[in-house]
Amino acid sequence: MPEDKRYLRDLEVGETFTSFVVIRRKELRTRRSGGPYLMLEFGDRSGRLTGNIWDDGERLYHELEEGGVIKLQGIIEQYRDTRQVAVKRLRRASPDDPVDPADLIPASDIDPQEALGRLRRLTAGIGNPHLRALLSRFLDDEDFSARFARAPGGKLWHHNRLGGLIEHTLALCRLCRILGRLYPEADRDLLLAGAVLHDIGKIEEYSYDTFIDYSGRGRLVGHITLGAQWVAERAADTQGFPPDLLDRLLHLILSHQAEHGSPVQPSTREAFLLHYADQIDAKMDAFRRISRELTEGERWKFVRLLDRYIDLGGDEEPEVE
Repeated sequence: MPEDKRYLRDLEVGETFTSFVVIRRKELRTRRSGGPYLMLEFGDRSGRLTGNIWDDGERLYHELEEGGVIKLQGIIEQYRDTRQVAVKRLRRASPDDPVDPADLIPASDIDPQEALGRLRRLTAGIGNPHLRALLSRFLDDEDFSARFARAPGGKLWHHNRLGGLIEHTLALCRLCRILGRLYPEADRDLLLAGAVLHDIGKIEEYSYDTFIDYSGRGRLVGHITLGAQWVAERAADTQGFPPDLLDRLLHLILSHQAEHGSPVQPSTREAFLLHYADQIDAKMDAFRRISRELTEGERWKFVRLLDRYIDLGGDEEPEVE
């Protein structure tokens, strides 16, 4: 990011700005006194803020599209405890406007090709030849690898950035390797294969042209089912893949979100380890994101998804020798 470029979350209360942003959400609402107004949620790579259009809301509701890019002029204001945009002017972006897609969606700091290389080295060390061959069918596929390296790991909660999926996958692989050493009775090859493949359905669950949202297939089918179908299809094309091994691998994918929509609950050692490792990495990344959004001096934050206050304060990180 150029030093002089500032995004929505960088702006101070009272500051006037002009920027290209994405309309993430639009809602036509009714004022207390009657009459419509338009609520818009704006987004760029730094995050999202809302703003209201008090006049001509109905017309703009039909003219503006969710996912569309606009040129926005506004002022950052504080309403209660929330920052929002007081909209002065806006218009749809034209093809001649200098819109940089990299300014619109947050992106991971990791290098995608380096991440792919690390994953390939990890999977090359798997002892089980059937699992190793299956993983190669995915990671050696150029189209799959390119999409895997670019896809986000979530919409809002965790790893919600381009490259977030492979970043989350690598972290989960590291956790599962540690857990496999702590609990040698678990099948470490199977656990690692499950870590690599557990979220691959997110490649098709999300759309991420101008902002991260669910695709049509994502809403209708979901990443758990999409991933399981994908693995089953490629296993069928992998010569001699044992049916029992496939069932155990599919179980890892189908059960890894035990509290959030999995069709089955974890029923094997490997499934329990994968589920809790996934929960750890997802929550730690979400806490990291939320802590960056805190105002100065703020420590406790109510997290609606967890239905509790979370203490995100603490001392500065210790120096590493």
